[in-house]
Amino acid sequence: MWNTDLSDHACLKHSLSKALGLGIVLGGSIVKLPQIVKVFSSRSARGLSLSSYLLDTASTAIAVAYNARNAFSFSSYGELVFLLAQNAVIIALIVLYRPGRSLPTLAAVGAALAAAGYALSSPSLVTPATLQLLQASSIPLALAAKVPQIASNFHLGSTGQLSAFLVLNSLLGTLARVFTTSQETGDNLLWWGFASTAALNAVIALQMALYWNSGAPVSQGARQRELEKAAYGGREPLAPASAVATPVKRVASGAHKAASPKVGGSPALTPKRYVRKLD
Repeated sequence: MWNTDLSDHACLKHSLSKALGLGIVLGGSIVKLPQIVKVFSSRSARGLSLSSYLLDTASTAIAVAYNARNAFSFSSYGELVFLLAQNAVIIALIVLYRPGRSLPTLAAVGAALAAAGYALSSPSLVTPATLQLLQASSIPLALAAKVPQIASNFHLGSTGQLSAFLVLNSLLGTLARVFTTSQETGDNLLWWGFASTAALNAVIALQMALYWNSGAPVSQGARQRELEKAAYGGREPLAPASAVATPVKRVASGAHKAASPKVGGSPALTPKRYVRKLD
């Protein structure tokens, strides 16, 4: 009787884990779409860290390859496939909306990601032992991916264009994965990866709450100044010539000129006044 109860309890936990895993996969398929829409509609990636997304993409690609090549259930990692694709779109938008030569940079990043994906999927290029080592290294990589975003939020005192929907769902998703990974795979590497990522997702969620009223929209002029400052390596650009006041020059006072007597056919010297002309 006792063994039967334990068996039923185990089956219930497994069924719950399976259903929760499928829910996470469905949620992961759309979790970053609001972020993509927000960046695209504002034509600005302000507050989003390119290095953070690159590190996160590398970590996610390793995790997808590790799960797929170990033949784990798709419900235990499927959302990572969708997150990988959405990360690629966000990286493209960040590169396109930053100053400088964006298209060559975008092509180089795309080629590097494609080459990495091909290598990870090939057992002859990346052996199972090497892939396991990469999965272990992806844990600090995933943590490092969150640090630039946390630092950027702290530096700006704002979360910028960061999507609250994305932050909240990332936190809930990683917390749920801590449970489903222990039930469906029993893999300690995956479990510690999700647990540590959930901790840093909680930090970003806390920043989102603290800076909620600090994310006022940036005006077109302010956004242009940010782009110019970035193009000058963080320094303020020199003011254009049209914005600089012209030198002070002396002009004759019309009233005094008209009233002054002439001496020897020439107008007498009249008092001068100084005016500053601004273009």
